Amino acid sequence: MVKPLGSLAVLVVCLSLLVFLAACSGRKLTTSAEDQVLVPGPKKAKVEPRPEPPQEAPPRAAPPKEEAIAPEAPPAPAAPAPAVEPLVLSDVYFDYDQFVLRSDAKTALEGNARRLKAENGATLLIEGHCDERGTVAYNLVLGERRARMVEQYLKNLGIAPTRLQITSYGKERPFCSIHSDHCWQQNRRAHFVPQ
Repeated sequence: MVKPLGSLAVLVVCLSLLVFLAACSGRKLTTSAEDQVLVPGPKKAKVEPRPEPPQEAPPRAAPPKEEAIAPEAPPAPAAPAPAVEPLVLSDVYFDYDQFVLRSDAKTALEGNARRLKAENGATLLIEGHCDERGTVAYNLVLGERRARMVEQYLKNLGIAPTRLQITSYGKERPFCSIHSDHCWQQNRRAHFVPQ
């Protein structure tokens, strides 16, 4: 009597071998260079280009003696490209805990607007900054209000809103790090970054 487990194993091995052979039957495999047969095709005749006989240069005609040939003038030097000056704008400063524009700030913004109009198409990032006093959250809001106030003033002066973007850094990016009133005044500002 045949064991059922042994005949099952023989059946699985036979089926696996059958599947393997069926999968490989359509492929021709070669394993070495000796097994590969080169089928010669029609021989192509080599076409060599004909060497061309050297051509003699045509005789040069002497220029007539009565005509003098003037030497060619060298080309005029190209004009140097105009140097592109970076757009430099004045910062605007604020009083402590304020976002209202002072008179000196308005004067600076009017000059900035003239420069922006001359640089047609230049976009600008307006950064609102604060001094180190106050909380981070409060100074972020105050810096945003300062940037918005400057943005609105520039819009009123005729600068297109699409050219202006704002951001607030609050007290996170101070210009001056000394703990004094003079230094804090320099940190309460709107700074301009051309894009």
